[in-house]
Amino acid sequence: MNSIIKIILFTSLILNILFFILVAFFVQRKGGLSYLTAKVFQKVNFDNSGKTVYHPAYLHKKSQFETLPKSDLEIILLGDSLTDEGEWTELLGTEIKKRGIGGDTTDRMLNRLNEIVESHPKKIFLMVGINDLINEGRTVEKTAEYYKMILAVFRNKIPKTEVFIQSVLPINNQVTRHWQNVNKVVELNSHLIDLAKYFGYQYIDVYSHLSDSQNQLDSQYTFDGVHLNGQGYLVWKEVIQKYVQS
Repeated sequence: MNSIIKIILFTSLILNILFFILVAFFVQRKGGLSYLTAKVFQKVNFDNSGKTVYHPAYLHKKSQFETLPKSDLEIILLGDSLTDEGEWTELLGTEIKKRGIGGDTTDRMLNRLNEIVESHPKKIFLMVGINDLINEGRTVEKTAEYYKMILAVFRNKIPKTEVFIQSVLPINNQVTRHWQNVNKVVELNSHLIDLAKYFGYQYIDVYSHLSDSQNQLDSQYTFDGVHLNGQGYLVWKEVIQKYVQS
């Protein structure tokens, strides 16, 4: 009897160890604990009526933006976690206002544009869309459709503001996350070039400065295949600096 109990306990222990190994492998494939935590805290849900319910972390950030001072001389960098993680004031100057929220998508950004247009800013540098593709599973065409709605708001409400459409950055499916199709980013950027022409806005190609010969985010600029390290932000800064200062 004791030997049977020992075998059962040993088997249970082995299965538990294998389970934790599989969980750890899954977490690593998805970008690590920091990425999963951020995704949970930025998750959007829907109530029984179908109404969008935003996570408090998103609402807190949005609310803070709404209460901060505004000026028609400000230069806004608007985007998702890629924008949010950059130390733009130190990179570009004190006139920069960072308005990035981790996990943001084109449709969610539409929900917070009132705060952006209120001050009639001098310039807006926009980058959004990567989360639509890799987190929401949205098509390139649908993402471009929402993007067009954002630009329409700018044209109608702040026609004197200079708007700069920054290309969506490349991703790397060889680092940790193994995305299926990095070329979707290329397709989306093609749509953004067309939208820039349609609205008469400046398109800025940041993508090519960070990508390698396989259209992947160069591994020297990332640790997780999507977000940038310090060297990556220096490259981004160099690309847009002349537009910020002009």
